[in-house]
Amino acid sequence: MRSLLFFIVLACTLAACNKGKNNPESCNGSSTRRDVKICIDAASNQIDLTPINIDVAGIGALEVPEIDKDDPRQAVEKKVFTITARVHKLSKHRDGDWKVKLTDGNDKYVNCENPNPGCEYAKESEFYDAFVNAREWIEANKNDLEGKTVTITGVGFIDIDHKYPRNAADNEMELHPILSIHF
Repeated sequence: MRSLLFFIVLACTLAACNKGKNNPESCNGSSTRRDVKICIDAASNQIDLTPINIDVAGIGALEVPEIDKDDPRQAVEKKVFTITARVHKLSKHRDGDWKVKLTDGNDKYVNCENPNPGCEYAKESEFYDAFVNAREWIEANKNDLEGKTVTITGVGFIDIDHKYPRNAADNEMELHPILSIHF
């Protein structure tokens, strides 16, 4: 029994060795609409780079279609949005992405994510330099972000990976990837 348990733990450890928030090369899984999420899909060249100013409640009120992991980039995901709001929480995901959760202070939230630029797939994105710049800014300011007001510009993304209650936009919209962030 101990041998079986040891082999199960060993197999899980080896299977997960390319993941982890401290692994600079970790990536989103293929079940996460990764290509859309990091703008390496066929329609990423159709993204309108003119930012739309919107607030936290406004992005959560946008009409979005119901989609699944195999759906291509949607119309709302071909837009870039700029939001100025207070940082509710900063966290680093196990795939190496930084998540900046914004709030309007009235129980409305939106998640904004900076893809891990070390991921082999991220390097294919035309926004790769923006990933790196946003990452450098977040890491330089990570100890002083929560509670501060920031302005984030990013590509709209419908997140289907979270089917549990959490502080997110009512329609599961995110800004992913973050293209720029500043105080």
